[in-house]
Amino acid sequence: MQHFLWGKVVLVLVAVVAVLQVVHLILLSRLEARHHHHDDQSDQLASAGNEGPISVAVFAEDHDLSEALWTIVGLRLCYSAIRHNVSFQLVSPLPAGGRPPLSVPQDPAHPCQLPTPSRSEQQRNYAGSRRFPNNLLRNVARRGAATEFVLVVDIDMLPSVNLRQDFYDFAVKNRLFTESHREDKTVYVVPAFEVRETVPVPRHKAELLQLADQGHLRPFYIELCWKCQVHTDYEAWQKEPPSSGVAPLFEVLWKDPWEPFYIARNSVPFYDERFKQYGFNRISQVCELHVAGYKFSVLNNGFLVHHGLKTATSFHVNKDMDQERNRMLFRQFKTELRDKYPESSRRCY
Repeated sequence: MQHFLWGKVVLVLVAVVAVLQVVHLILLSRLEARHHHHDDQSDQLASAGNEGPISVAVFAEDHDLSEALWTIVGLRLCYSAIRHNVSFQLVSPLPAGGRPPLSVPQDPAHPCQLPTPSRSEQQRNYAGSRRFPNNLLRNVARRGAATEFVLVVDIDMLPSVNLRQDFYDFAVKNRLFTESHREDKTVYVVPAFEVRETVPVPRHKAELLQLADQGHLRPFYIELCWKCQVHTDYEAWQKEPPSSGVAPLFEVLWKDPWEPFYIARNSVPFYDERFKQYGFNRISQVCELHVAGYKFSVLNNGFLVHHGLKTATSFHVNKDMDQERNRMLFRQFKTELRDKYPESSRRCY
């Protein structure tokens, strides 16, 4: 009996040490990313293209927590660019009955052999046991970012090559980092597209336009909610010939239910964390930007791409229920904005 108890104590101590090591690595990743950013921000931004500070919020339920922790450790150990540029923020629900013990990988000596998710796991989307806190994750990631400007995107979106460097050059040229521009209320819209999985993701606007002409690429969400993106005015954007760098092409007045992706100062209003699962989570935040007096300026060359076409069959079975629940919350949210911005004449409709 005594040997059994000592065995359990040893196992618990091993688990505690493993958890502390993982937590240490995650905290170290945040410190290194911030240090790497602040040490020589100008040189880094001027030379790194799209390889720069990234803040990643990871959501892991109880049964996924060990895998998430060890995957983060593996990524940091095996890829120097991730170790230097990426900070990880781990979000996990607080269990009612206590946290189950974390497991150690069967072969921790080879952390670079990361598991590849199965096709079914990739398509789970919001079909977990808990309501997915997407807006909470967006806020956590933003709070973990050390940069003045941020581009908030979902993990399955890829930016065009040199988008970060091109925007930095534009910001420097237009003195956006100076104190006199800190209160400027402009967000810079990055048009989003979706491309067939059978073709490579376009790197530049010329490649994107060619894929669009061939029928392999289309505006993001055009099949599911064309009004959610149509106000970006893709037709006008695609008529503009590719050029070097990025610059504002035209401004767009927000209209319900437009939910563009954009680059903005990290001081813009945060996302409302009451919105979970599917529906109205990004629209609500962009709606608040509109009421708060922000203007939307579409960039001429930069873009985002989702690899794979968005179709109705790619969502979880309770999508419509989630959307209806959040629709009611959105109505309440719009009413609350009137009290939050009493001097604004703008409304979300």
